[in-house]
Parts: sequence; structure tokens; C-alpha cells
Amino acid sequence: MLTLFTAVILGLIAAFFSGQALNNTSWGAIIGIAVMVICQILIGLFVRRQVNKVNQTIQAQLQEVQNKIQRKINMMQQKPGMSPKFLQSTVEKEQTQAVHKALAMTEGLKRYYLWSPLLSKQINTMKMMFHYQIKEFAQADALMDKCLFFDPTSSAMRIARMYRKNDPALDKFAKSKLKRAKGDSGVLLYALYSWILVKRGELDAARNLLADSKKRCDNEVLNANWERLANDKAKNFSNAALGEMWYMLYLEEPKVKTQRMRPQF
Repeated sequence: MLTLFTAVILGLIAAFFSGQALNNTSWGAIIGIAVMVICQILIGLFVRRQVNKVNQTIQAQLQEVQNKIQRKINMMQQKPGMSPKFLQSTVEKEQTQAVHKALAMTEGLKRYYLWSPLLSKQINTMKMMFHYQIKEFAQADALMDKCLFFDPTSSAMRIARMYRKNDPALDKFAKSKLKRAKGDSGVLLYALYSWILVKRGELDAARNLLADSKKRCDNEVLNANWERLANDKAKNFSNAALGEMWYMLYLEEPKVKTQRMRPQF
């Protein structure tokens, strides 16, 4: 870690020379420590500023493309006989191109990886989510072990992939994330894990999970699914009312596919 190494070296140099100048090793040590701390803070701020610049550029580019796609959607939908499938493929092509440009832009941040211990994992998390959004699941899977899963969206993406691959570690990972899940940030995780339990036929576990969600999230969709399971109506279990929040995981397709005729990043 270059930041710590640089800070220690500068701190030792400052400690030595200030101790000599003041003829006091105690003050020299204090000054050395202060220099070391200030050095770490300054380097951290510099790296963060560079990362933020790239992030802002990426977000601005994606927003511009999103507006462009939306305009194209509006124009195409006004044409009579427009095929929803053709419109969907057009949107997906535009999104894929935009995401690939964003992914290329993240490569410029590699030079700072040695200066920040978590930066590589943060960027890998961003890249994983980009790949997932455009259904490049193999690339997303390859990055999973190099990511940080602090937010519900990235955690849900990992759980969804673990479900697709029948990963035996799914339950442990999902439960670890649900321990901290509450409020709006917990809705997707509760919805996803309860859906998986229902798919596996573990209805009691799903019902208990949704009962717990009432204390933490109190979400209408989750409450409705709990009532369905409590009344032995598992076949009516549905997360469709969550809209794009749910469908972005690509575990189910919306019944009305034209609902997704809009850009999503």
C-alpha cells in the first residue's frame, strides 16, 4: 500500500530532522506522526477527487445516453405497427454500447489501486453491476469475488447469480445481508430471498422471513406476499409490483414487456 508506505517514510524523515532541529526526540516523534497522518489524508483526498471525476463523467455520459434513448423510444412508439421486440432490442443495443464506454473509462483508475486499499474492490463492484445490467453474466460472475457488497443492489445481484448457479453458500450470504437490512434498503433483499425460498418449496421459511420483514421494512409488496403464504396461496406470490427494482435482476420477465421500453442504468 503506497499511501501508508509514503506516509511512514515522510513521517520518519520529519521526525528525524525536527528532532535534530529541536534537540528533542519526543517533539520529533509527535511531528513525525502528525506528518504521517496529514500525508495519508492528503493522498486519500487526492485519490478520491480523481475517482469522483471519473464517476461524474461516467454518470454524465450515461444520463446523456439515457435521454437520447428515451427520445428515440418516444419517436419509435409514435410509429404505427412498431414491434415491441424490435424496440426492446434497439434499447438494449444502445444501453450495451453506453455501458461498454463506461467500463472503458474505469480502466483509467487502475493507476490509483496501489494508493487506496479498497479502491480496486469498489471499481470491480461498479464494473460487475454494469456487466450485470447488460446481461453479461459471465463477466459479472468473474468479478464477484473481487467486489464489496455493502449496498442492497449489488448484494441482490450476487444472490440472484448464486441462485442461478445453485451455489450452496447462498443462504449464508443472504442471511448475513438481511441482518443489516431495514427500511427501503431492505425491501429488495427480503423480496428476493423470500422468492427464492418459495421457488425451492420452503414456504414456512419464506413466511417467517416475510413476517420478520414487517418489523424492518413494512413494505406493501412484502406484506401482501406474507398474507398470500399465510393463506396457502403460494401460487399468487409475486414481486411484480416492485417494478424495475425487481425485474433488473432478470429472474423474471414482466408480463407486459413494453413496460421495460425505457433506458435503465
